[in-house]
Amino acid sequence: MLQYFLNKDIAMGRVEQKKQRDRMILDKAEEAIVERGLFSLSLLELARQAECSVNTLYGSFAKREDIAVGLFNRVMATFGVKACQEIALRQESIAERFMAMQMIWIRRQHKQSDLGGVQFLAAMPSVWKHASHSRIAITRKLLDSWYQSNLNFLQMARANGELVADDDHLHQCLNEVTCVERGFSLFSNNYSFRDEAISLPMERVFKVMSFSLEELSWQTPLTNDSFKRVMNICDEVETSLRNFDVDEHIWAVEMNAQELQ
Repeated sequence: MLQYFLNKDIAMGRVEQKKQRDRMILDKAEEAIVERGLFSLSLLELARQAECSVNTLYGSFAKREDIAVGLFNRVMATFGVKACQEIALRQESIAERFMAMQMIWIRRQHKQSDLGGVQFLAAMPSVWKHASHSRIAITRKLLDSWYQSNLNFLQMARANGELVADDDHLHQCLNEVTCVERGFSLFSNNYSFRDEAISLPMERVFKVMSFSLEELSWQTPLTNDSFKRVMNICDEVETSLRNFDVDEHIWAVEMNAQELQ
């Protein structure tokens, strides 16, 4: 029995060691991408900076594209999954909270918080074509979780009489605001268009998204004062997200995926 617990402790220690090592690899990779770009990323140099062997690095991230997907998963888990959970608990109107779930991505870009262009990776087919299936599987689970959280929020609002719309209209609304968010993120991460995208007033983006929400016939619709409240939600939630252990969350998603296989 004693040997069992000793072996278990050793196994847990190795898991924690791997988690910390993977965290350092991604931290150092993001610094390198900000400085030199993704396609100048050297795994040999990254292993040196992360204080591990190249073989150890390959054990967690077999390809450069896996690093890119790993960094994107961090953003998806933080500003998608976790942000939705935090915003849903707020006290503002349902419509304002739903808008904040979409605008927090754009607010982040507008504040130039994504210097490495990690959100831009979603538009690079070569990354997704060559990344390991196991890494992409985590991305899909995070994306599914984010989309379902948004959809559940709208369905809850409908059940409570806060809006009137069938499922097709809910999906359509969610897809439209996602397209606006994706477009802004991609433009702001393309340095040929970055200045123009970043200088675009947030009120304009807010109004574009508002058109999609109007079709849902809200009990308490957006007003002229909603923009300031939505921006306040985004700023306060983004501040709270700094304490979110995103790597621990992704690790749990990865372990759950492995158990289901």
